[in-house]
Amino acid sequence: MKRFILILTAFSFLALGLPAQEQSIDLADFLSLVEKNSLDLTAAETDRLLAEAQERLAKSAIYPMIGGQAGYTRNFIEITQDMGPLGEIPMNTDNEFSFGVSVEQAIFDMKAFRGVEASREYLKLTGSAYEATRQAIMTAAKKLFYQSLLLQKVLEVRESSQANAYDTFQETRAKFENGIASKMDVLRAEVNWKVTIPETTQAAKNLDVALNNLKNMAGIAPEETIQLSGSLMEYPELPPKLPLQEILSSRPDYEALLNQRQLQEINVAAKRAEFYPSLSANITYGWQAANNEFDLSDPTDSLSAGLTVNIPIFYGGSRFAQLDQARLELEQTHTSIAKKQDDVRTQIESIRLSLKEASDRIESARQTLSTAEQAYEITSTSLESGLATQLELKDARLSLEGAQLQYYSAIFDYLNAYFDWQSAVGVGAELL
Repeated sequence: MKRFILILTAFSFLALGLPAQEQSIDLADFLSLVEKNSLDLTAAETDRLLAEAQERLAKSAIYPMIGGQAGYTRNFIEITQDMGPLGEIPMNTDNEFSFGVSVEQAIFDMKAFRGVEASREYLKLTGSAYEATRQAIMTAAKKLFYQSLLLQKVLEVRESSQANAYDTFQETRAKFENGIASKMDVLRAEVNWKVTIPETTQAAKNLDVALNNLKNMAGIAPEETIQLSGSLMEYPELPPKLPLQEILSSRPDYEALLNQRQLQEINVAAKRAEFYPSLSANITYGWQAANNEFDLSDPTDSLSAGLTVNIPIFYGGSRFAQLDQARLELEQTHTSIAKKQDDVRTQIESIRLSLKEASDRIESARQTLSTAEQAYEITSTSLESGLATQLELKDARLSLEGAQLQYYSAIFDYLNAYFDWQSAVGVGAELL
């Protein structure tokens, strides 16, 4: 037993000493986590569930209402009445039993009917709103994911630049010790190395901030270590030009506006229904028994049915005012739909221009990067042969570093615009 406890204790200490396992996350994994843990999506889903509850509530107004009651009374004092020659006659009994059930059904009630229609349309509206929220969150998540990849590349460039500068400093110091380089060459190489350290530190901080934001969005614990799996080098081609009506039919926010218009039309009809009479029917059954024993063999039954008509006559003009208000709200929705069409057309064109500009910039940056790499290699070789100076090498390194960052930034800008295009055409939740 003691041996088992010692082994268990040893394993416990070993487990405590193990480093946290790094979690690798690609874009699909990240979007899945965001969709699962997003509080905004949870709130939108709650709105949809509330709409379902409201629909059930509206339907209840057109279903029959059934009620029942049962009662028992025990009389402890006998009530009598003097009937003259007949003497005292009891007017009550010791036990009284009663039972009743009633059913009421709306036959014609336009307000209730329109209420059911409105609840169904509102459920569709919340569904469209949920999808619009979902696509907006997915678009923001994709941008954050690739921004983190960009910052990873920036850190790699800074670290590579710092390492190259440090190697150059070490080589120059060795040459100085061998009498090949001057003290000034060593100092310049040391300065060139040390000025890269703050830039690397800043790049590491920027990446840490982006990763923290990414973990917060995905619901990942802050203390967990993650490694992004993805590449900036993989990006889609320029998307095709789509007809406006095809785009509008795919956008959930535009669908929500159409749902809102339908809801406003139902609201106008509901306000007209305020002028209509309503008709309901009811039927009631009653059962009573009274005796001094618990004998229920001689009850009294009753059955009745009736119709009720409610006719609105005058309400101070409020119904006319509400009808006018509903019509004006419908006109506002028509205007919003027309404006949305113009906004979408402008948005699509603007995004296409951004995609074209970023695509051209990628090609230009690729050529500049190739030239900068050749220039750095030549300058580095020339420095070893004594044909170039530390200042020339620093300029070549800075040019290469800038070309690399411009290339990666151009790709990120293209992806950023592409994600905007996906959202604009109604496929914001899709991958690349």
